[in-house]
Amino acid sequence: MKRSEHTSGYFSRDNRGVSEVIAFVLVFGIILSSVALLSMTGFQAMEDYQENEQLQNAERAMDALAENYNDVLQHSAIEERYAELSLREGTVSTGSDGTELTITIERSDGTSDIVKHDFDIGGDNTDSFSLGEFAYTTGSDTIAYDGGAVVRESEYGSAVVRQPHLKCSDDRAIISLVTIDTDERSIQSSDGLGFTMSVENRTAELYDEDIEDVRITVDSPTAETAWEDHILDRGNWDDGTCEDIEEVLVTVVEVSVDY
Repeated sequence: MKRSEHTSGYFSRDNRGVSEVIAFVLVFGIILSSVALLSMTGFQAMEDYQENEQLQNAERAMDALAENYNDVLQHSAIEERYAELSLREGTVSTGSDGTELTITIERSDGTSDIVKHDFDIGGDNTDSFSLGEFAYTTGSDTIAYDGGAVVRESEYGSAVVRQPHLKCSDDRAIISLVTIDTDERSIQSSDGLGFTMSVENRTAELYDEDIEDVRITVDSPTAETAWEDHILDRGNWDDGTCEDIEEVLVTVVEVSVDY
């Protein structure tokens, strides 16, 4: 009887020891899993934060660049502007293709004029002004200087960071655009890069005879939604049309970009 009780005590202590080891292993495994999960979540959150911060910095930088470059629209004596961008592993692309705007004057007698035909800018056999390309891309997001505007496009939608110089008042429309005519080129870097904008052509036309409306239509591979939803349908513009006006002033400045 005593021997039986003595053996049972050994078994009890052995079982308790095994249980403690199993409990320790389980707790340790849970701790390791939790640490791994938190690490993965933390790293992902940090990456998302850094990416968002990079995009916000790029927006601010492109907006500042646009404010500098748009001086060529407001001051005819300015022939050149210089600005810098910190690329931070992003890519800058420039070229002569991009958003195309067609500006049509509607007259009270039922006739219409295509404004591009009066401008010696871009190709002769076209009805549209090509705004060219000056875009910063990181991941799936693109921030572009587009005719004086700054637009942002991503897989989730579009936004306008800076409005272009388009004005529709009670009796007058003013349309001022910057078009880029430069070589197709792109560069990726982690450093800052300087860009020089030079005026190649500046033309202004005033339309003030039998004017009724002016209409702007857009065709863009990347920024069409931004223009249609956030630019050409705000203020007094109604789906790209400025109605019941007496005159239209159109100014187009053609520039090149070197870097």
